[in-house]
Amino acid sequence: MIDLKGIFKNKQPDGGKLLKSGFSLSDGKYRKTFPILQGQFTMDVGIFADGTVDYHVYDAQTAEEYYLARVPDAAGVFVGGVHAACAEILQLIARNCCFTEHFRSGQTKRVLQYLKENFGADPEFLWKAYPDYAVFRVPAKKEWFALVAPVERRKFGRDEDGFVEVINLKNEPSAVAACIEAGRAYPAYHMNKKYWYSVFLDESLPDGEIFSLIDVSFRLISDPLPKKSR
Repeated sequence: MIDLKGIFKNKQPDGGKLLKSGFSLSDGKYRKTFPILQGQFTMDVGIFADGTVDYHVYDAQTAEEYYLARVPDAAGVFVGGVHAACAEILQLIARNCCFTEHFRSGQTKRVLQYLKENFGADPEFLWKAYPDYAVFRVPAKKEWFALVAPVERRKFGRDEDGFVEVINLKNEPSAVAACIEAGRAYPAYHMNKKYWYSVFLDESLPDGEIFSLIDVSFRLISDPLPKKSR
């Protein structure tokens, strides 16, 4: 079985690299044919601009489609070899002709731009087990002032399936409690809930308000108050 979702997770096609690699573009779809298994078969790969990927395998002599190549639970040594050959090509395409896009939300992308332009902060992906969790540091101190991550909505007590992209920020305990009480934020996911909170990046709060909260978090990490004042 070929795990297309796993191979192309967080991947978006790079049109320029696809064309340089021999793909052709027609009606919004990039296409290329690859020989596999010493030329016994050909693999026709199609990639749409939105990242959707499909493929078909054909007998090189008869031009008939080998449908078992697309059957997830097809078993046997031969079909296993076809799956392996196809997976290898798809992995090469994902690695060489796509770029990684960890976050999809439009608001998240605007927040990342704000972090870069105003604080010179680039995302750091520190954990192999959580490859989409990005931390942002105060450059002069190397301490985090923000964390952006996709988190299951149910982790926040929401009776909803799916993930939401959030930003964890620091504030004074009274301000943290006030934000949560007002429904503008949630207790911080995987961080000290006294000083940190999570804000959904799903357009529920305007950009300007989130930017102001980011400014506060940056300021507190850059120039923290004495412990007795916290």
